[in-house]
Amino acid sequence: MSSRAPSPRIPALRAIFVLLLGAGMVPAALAKAAIHGTVTDRTGQPMSRVNVRVVPGNVEIVTDDQGKFTIDYLRDAAGNRTHLTRRTTYTFEMYKLGFQLAKADVDYKHGELELDPVALAPDTISVRASATDVDPANAADTNAQGGGSYEGE
Repeated sequence: MSSRAPSPRIPALRAIFVLLLGAGMVPAALAKAAIHGTVTDRTGQPMSRVNVRVVPGNVEIVTDDQGKFTIDYLRDAAGNRTHLTRRTTYTFEMYKLGFQLAKADVDYKHGELELDPVALAPDTISVRASATDVDPANAADTNAQGGGSYEGE
């Protein structure tokens, strides 16, 4: 009959397993409630100084130099900070002067959420020739005798 001592490796493996299991659960329990996103132009370059508005939520922020933003709180009707609400659909409206408004609906469940990048399209301006002659030299009457007056006359 041989008396064999338990291998010292088994308790060590159990300890490692317990540590790994615990480490996997801790981040999920401490997950921060936040929605992260990036705004780019149509070529994929990040856009800074883009206004980002959250509806509902009364929060409006501006993207950083890398086009990134983070929403980790909302505001109630009185302007007090509140938490993101689980299982809620938020609409993100992104706007910058010279670009079209972009909207993204987000189904927020809990924890941290990374949005797909949102690309803003440039605003287009249409310029056409006018059928009306707008040259002042060709105007019928250039004298100010139409009965109008201005202060001080």
